[in-house]
This record gives sequence, C-alpha cells and structure tokens, in this order.
Amino acid sequence: MLFWASYLLTLDLYEQERLRAEVAAFLPERLSSLEDLANWPRLRMTLLETLRLYPPVAHLVRETVTDDEIVGELVKARSQIWVSPWVMHRHRKFWEQPTAFIPERFAGKVSPWTTNGAYLPFGAGPRICIGAVFAMAEAHIIMATLLCRYRIIRADSRPVLPVSRVTIEPSFTPMFRLERV
Repeated sequence: MLFWASYLLTLDLYEQERLRAEVAAFLPERLSSLEDLANWPRLRMTLLETLRLYPPVAHLVRETVTDDEIVGELVKARSQIWVSPWVMHRHRKFWEQPTAFIPERFAGKVSPWTTNGAYLPFGAGPRICIGAVFAMAEAHIIMATLLCRYRIIRADSRPVLPVSRVTIEPSFTPMFRLERV
C-alpha cells in the first residue's frame, strides 16, 4: 500500500500538496490515539483509493462448504470460487471512471468495505484480514510522517506496471527521490 500510494502521489503532485497541507495542520507528533487519525480525512481517502486501484492481493480463493447458488449458477460443495478484488475494484458496474485515481470517491464512507460489496482490499466477512485496522493506522502514520517532511518525486518517468504474484508488486523497483519541504 505504501509503495503504490507513493507512486500515485508522484503522478499527482497537486494531490500530494493537498495531503501535505492537511498533515501540516495536525502533525504526526500530536497523535495520541487511533481517533486522531480522523484529522487526516484526505489521507484516509487517498489510502482507500490506493487500495482500490492496487489491492494487496489480486484474487482470493474460497471453497464452498455446501451446494449453493451464485448469480443463478449451481455451485457444488467443495468447489473453488475465485474472487478478484482487482477486477471488482476496476469494474464499470461498481465505479465511475474505474481506472482513475480519485480519492474523493471515498468521502463520507465510514466503512467502505461494507458499502457496495465491490471493495475488498482486505477480503470480507468472517475472513477479513485481521490486520486491516493495524495496516491502515500504520499507513496513515508512515505517510503523514513522510509527507510532512518530504516531497516524493520519481527519479525516472518509466511507467510502473502492476504484477500479480502473491501480492500486487511493481514490474520493476523504481527509484523515488525525497526532497525536503
């Protein structure tokens, strides 16, 4: 998440400056509880949008326990079902401008993973990632700390392509330059 958020912010320097202003109004050193993360709503939307565009895992595999019906199709017990957050997060049925980086789409969404059923960066239901809250808090703190001190710049302009392995990885390791602000 941190790599892809950094990458997206190098492509949208205006958004990066907006986040820097938000973080400057409530510096990371002032954090004393998880509730304090609410002081960075734009950062939260940016991280959620990053997870939509680049979910940690491209697909999830589940096995049915009993016979079931999914979208009118009979699915036998012990069948493997593949769910793809990558596809769902970029599907026109669920998202306007699905490939665009638009953090505002998460404005006002308290728990986006339960809203439309098409947002699964951490899975869903009883098997949702146990570390989701920790990962989000950690990402907020790290990005806020980085942004209040540095401007993130790409060292070269080659596009980075996502590659699906166990997680969504960059096609190569691009170099970032950090400039003091």
